Amino acid sequence: MKHILKNLALLAIPVLVWLAVFIAFEPNNYFGLKSSAGSSQPVARVRAYQQDPGTNLILGDSRLAHFDMELVDEVSGQTWQNLSFGGASLKETLDLADYVLASGHPVDRLLVGLSFYTLNEGYNTDRFAQLEETLENPLAYCLNLEYNVNALTVLMDTLRGTPDTIESGDWVESDYLAEDGTLLPLHRKLYDYPATITPKCRDWSLNTEQLDRLHQLGETCADRGVELIVVLPPMADNVRTQVCDEFGISDAMENEVLPTLRAWSAEGAFTLLDYEWGANCITDDDTQFYDGFHLDERYGLPDWTVELFTDLNG
Repeated sequence: MKHILKNLALLAIPVLVWLAVFIAFEPNNYFGLKSSAGSSQPVARVRAYQQDPGTNLILGDSRLAHFDMELVDEVSGQTWQNLSFGGASLKETLDLADYVLASGHPVDRLLVGLSFYTLNEGYNTDRFAQLEETLENPLAYCLNLEYNVNALTVLMDTLRGTPDTIESGDWVESDYLAEDGTLLPLHRKLYDYPATITPKCRDWSLNTEQLDRLHQLGETCADRGVELIVVLPPMADNVRTQVCDEFGISDAMENEVLPTLRAWSAEGAFTLLDYEWGANCITDDDTQFYDGFHLDERYGLPDWTVELFTDLNG
């Protein structure tokens, strides 16, 4: 028996070492042992909410996920918590809103991101059930291959001293050259972006089910005394002209979706802030956009952050 126990103990050593390394370097702060998460993945954002629920919450996709939260709090005069994550569909955003409202924690304001892109029926990812399972099952989290790869990446970056990167660029001459050496009017990331999203947008159709859910969320928030703000973030002009105008999305948004949203807002379902089709503070796409959707975190996003949260106070 002692021999068996000794062998089992020896077998357990690599498992314990792996577990210790994983917990030390997993970037989502799943176990709440760090001051904050080093990740904007959904499991990191929702886990942070579980550990310390805020009352003013930001929900949406990557366009809302990278705010400087110190600047947000400074401009708004309130403390906000960001639950946005990259790639979030409208369904996932609304599922998260329902989760927050059903949590039993007090909520004062919900800022929910919306866009022609997330209103597309062809972009309707549904990962929230899997996320909930991961949040409720630490073993499933520890055994998840993606999270182990994330932890290994953090470990290697730590050993190499690799700095964190942000979506920002001081573009140089080579960033304005096509493959054949032709000079482009915009830096490559911005210039190429319409082609990147065209496959999803070519057959764009309105996701009426999720749009109706947004209206229902507004009614629920109104009943509970929660202020709901629906915000459409800015997009670059070349996305509008080369994608939205090209595939009839502009007509659908301006003739059907936006009038509906404005009507619901007038009814009191939510406050509507439209920077996607309306005016905004962005004056130079080439400098202020990192690509066609994402504002440059150094040169564009701070400007829009001030505009958005000043408008909220107004």
